[in-house]
Amino acid sequence: MKQSLPGITAIRYLECSRLPSNLEMKSLVGVPIGIYDIMTSVCFTGHPTCITESEYDQHAQSEKTVLTFQTTDELPVRRQLAFVVSDIQGRLYLIGHNEAPYPTVKRTGQLGTPAEEKAGYTYEVTLIGRKTLIKLSQSVDL
Repeated sequence: MKQSLPGITAIRYLECSRLPSNLEMKSLVGVPIGIYDIMTSVCFTGHPTCITESEYDQHAQSEKTVLTFQTTDELPVRRQLAFVVSDIQGRLYLIGHNEAPYPTVKRTGQLGTPAEEKAGYTYEVTLIGRKTLIKLSQSVDL
C-alpha cells in the first residue's frame, strides 16, 4: 500500500540521539509520542514529497518512507538525522528513531543559471523499518 502526505508545510530536523527510545515499538502499540527538543527548520522550495510504502513480507510488516525536498540550506548529512514533517492539516510526522536503522540522507547539488533558479540541493531521506512514518501527538520546539 502506498500513501502520500498532502501538502507539506514545514520540515525540521534534529539528531536521532536526541529522540526518546523505542519510538518504533511505542508507535506500533499506539502510545502517544511527542518531541520536546530543539529542532532546526529547513527553508525548502517547490513542493516536497513524502511517500510511504508498506508491504507484508515473511509474516511481518515493513515500511519504506521517502521524503524528498529542495533547499539552499546545507544539512549536516554525516550525522544521523531525524525529520519532523508538518502537513497542510497541521498533523506532525516523524521520520527517524533513536535506534538503528537510521534514516539515510542523500544530497545532490544543482546549479542554476543567473536568469533562472539559484543553486541549491535536493535531499532524499529514506527510512526502512517496521514503522517509519510516526504520527506525533505533540511537538514543542524549545
